[in-house]
Amino acid sequence: MGSEVDLDAILPDSPQNVHSLRLVLSAMPIGVSWANLADQKILFMNQKFIEIFGYVLSDFENISEWNARVYLFDEDRTLIANTWEVFLTDPDHSKVNIEPLEVRVRCKDDTVKTVILSGVILREAGWALATFVDISDRKRDEVLIQEAVRQANENQIIYRLLLDNSPEMIVLSSLNESRRYVTAAVEQITGFTEEEYLAQRLLDMIHPDEREEAKRRIQELKEGNLQQTFRYRTLRKEGGYCWVESSVIGYVDPVSQSVGGYVATVRDISEEKEREERLNSEYRQLSQAASLDELTGIANRRAFNRAIESEARRHTRLTKDVSLLLIDVDYFKAYNDLYGHLPGDLCLKKIASAVKRPLRRAPDLAARFGGEEFVVLMPSTGISGAEAVARKIVEAVTSLGIPHAQSPFGIVTVSIGVTSWPPGPPLNANTLIEQADRALYRAKDRGRNTYEIG
Repeated sequence: MGSEVDLDAILPDSPQNVHSLRLVLSAMPIGVSWANLADQKILFMNQKFIEIFGYVLSDFENISEWNARVYLFDEDRTLIANTWEVFLTDPDHSKVNIEPLEVRVRCKDDTVKTVILSGVILREAGWALATFVDISDRKRDEVLIQEAVRQANENQIIYRLLLDNSPEMIVLSSLNESRRYVTAAVEQITGFTEEEYLAQRLLDMIHPDEREEAKRRIQELKEGNLQQTFRYRTLRKEGGYCWVESSVIGYVDPVSQSVGGYVATVRDISEEKEREERLNSEYRQLSQAASLDELTGIANRRAFNRAIESEARRHTRLTKDVSLLLIDVDYFKAYNDLYGHLPGDLCLKKIASAVKRPLRRAPDLAARFGGEEFVVLMPSTGISGAEAVARKIVEAVTSLGIPHAQSPFGIVTVSIGVTSWPPGPPLNANTLIEQADRALYRAKDRGRNTYEIG
């Protein structure tokens, strides 16, 4: 149960370096147990297993007692019954890989942990092996559940079988890469055979954009940071790269007491990265949609407030004015009363397009301020530039020629208040808007269909 097993005695003819494999086994970051199929007696629990659950071998007589005591939830018992218990008692299966199951396990201290349970049943060898990856923290943090790391055990023959059937690529390497070992999953992830992969330098397999980060991680490993997780793109034999996540655990050479090398468990996260990108894209789309006015399609009041607050924070560092245009549709209530709300909505859409049309710079923002009012924020723009834009907007709306029988102009027009804030003094957004509002009312007093500077 996690104590040293004499691998040399068990595996006298193994071609693998027993010392290296013992290091691999002791460094594996997952819980491992196995049982005898004849009587289903649990024979081994590694140290990580004990750390996760708190149990030791003497706590259970056999697999049936384990299943009865630790799986509290009906759905978990059903999963176990339909997989492990079926295959354990079916003599027709000489070898069965158990697909990963997410189950909840009652620990010795009565806490419940969520784990990914997987493993393999080797009937000809007479063994059943199980691996456990504790994902409780990730579940609590609502992080996307990572596919469980499989395979580990203390018996070299069974351990090799376990590794050969693992979807994760496990790499054992010294820091100078003079001694390396990789499992068969390397071909599934990269397309390279084990021999082809080991013939490559580690950094040559990593995407150029992540190589500096990889060098930094190796240096940290040398300096004693023995546990790291690193996401990067690895080269594929047929060309291109795929995203992987490598969980690295360094080991210390017992003779030199320096870091001798590491064990890396590498899994393909291409689908996970695609999901993340899809979620990020959806979030950006939702964020953009939340910043747009539903009727007119230009920025809404919330987006304008964020923009002017941001401009206020950076204004003290700038050497140019900030200008603001406040725009009101003339006689719009009368237009709505005469033509109805649907034509009124269409009128506002056309005016929004006309307001936005003269804006050529990316920082300039046209937004619906509320009702029939619009606002234009122009960073790094003096009053003369703002006046030119106001003139173009008045002309653009007039050129629409939207009929308005209740207006003295016979068409829909706008009035605009123009103002600016000089560089130096801290920008007060409310004061700037009030200045523009006063200028707007002067434009209305002048007869509308014009602009005023204030």
